[in-house]
Amino acid sequence: MSKDRNNFAVNGLLGVMFAATAIGAPLAAVAAEESSGSSDSVQMKKAESLYGRGKVKEAIAEFRETIRIEPTNAKAHQRLGAALAANEDYDTAILEEKQAIKLDPKYFLPHVVLGQIYANQSKIDLALEEFRQATTLKPTSFRAHLDLGFALTHVGQVDEAIAAYKKAAEINPKDPTPHLNLGVLLAQKNEFQEAIKEEKEAIAINKDVPESYINLGNIYADSGDIENAIAAFKSALKLVPKHPNALSGLGWMMQKKGDLTGAIETQRKAIKSDPKFGPAHRRLAEALFQSGDTKGARTAFEETLVITPRDVTARVQYAQFLTKQGQTADAIKEYTKALEINPKSKIAQDALSELNKKTPTKQQ
Repeated sequence: MSKDRNNFAVNGLLGVMFAATAIGAPLAAVAAEESSGSSDSVQMKKAESLYGRGKVKEAIAEFRETIRIEPTNAKAHQRLGAALAANEDYDTAILEEKQAIKLDPKYFLPHVVLGQIYANQSKIDLALEEFRQATTLKPTSFRAHLDLGFALTHVGQVDEAIAAYKKAAEINPKDPTPHLNLGVLLAQKNEFQEAIKEEKEAIAINKDVPESYINLGNIYADSGDIENAIAAFKSALKLVPKHPNALSGLGWMMQKKGDLTGAIETQRKAIKSDPKFGPAHRRLAEALFQSGDTKGARTAFEETLVITPRDVTARVQYAQFLTKQGQTADAIKEYTKALEINPKSKIAQDALSELNKKTPTKQQ
């Protein structure tokens, strides 16, 4: 069974495994979760309208004017912080969100935006604290639970993340995102049937999200169901014909079926679509090596590690390649690097232990 999960797509805040979400997004996303803004001043409504239409810089100026007129308006400070964050002025945005909290300690939304800012700065522990606070202040906030699930996933608290996503799905059953993410996490626990169910639920809610089909393809692949995996990747490609994830997944399955020529061609199409997509380079290397093209495989592995130096799977596969070439010392170096990135990698631990047994120790 394959454990190649590097191209699962999770709709959270950050990249790598997670599709990026703009920090300013909650302003629209949580509008329905807030009380009516009918009591807002004309000035505040003007600023909100500008921001809602994507005129961020103009909105910042109007929110500042609102605060000049209404200095104790927590909502205006919160909105200004969100707009500043969307404009990547994170330091000032943090100050504004904290001022909103000071003015209204029960206001949940500043904690959501603060959490997103910290997450985008890779300060996940701080982000987690803010998202927890947001869900405590407003237990019915879909966005807060969704972001909490992301942060918990990032720190490896999978069961807690699953609970957060399930709560988000319960709050908003019309949004596919919690189901899409739940499928990924359940697959990580090898609960494939439940994972498939969640991805299919995401598709039932919105059939036009290619990531749901890509995740479904990966889950089928990991469960050993190659034909259904191929069908899922092809469904994604019907929506986005040059999607690198879907192309690479399809090539991966073609390789599993022994169609190395097709696999190599498809991985190259994925790389052409996105030259920085590491899994396609890695899978190309694997297919080239399997086809007997040792030189091409070596080049592809080296390109993979330049693009994604922290890809543990790539380092392990390259180490396996080096071992078969008789380059034991170099293989040991790659396994060691893999374990520096992920000390819990069982395949790297076992392989390194085996190589060390076969490698004579130098006499002192």
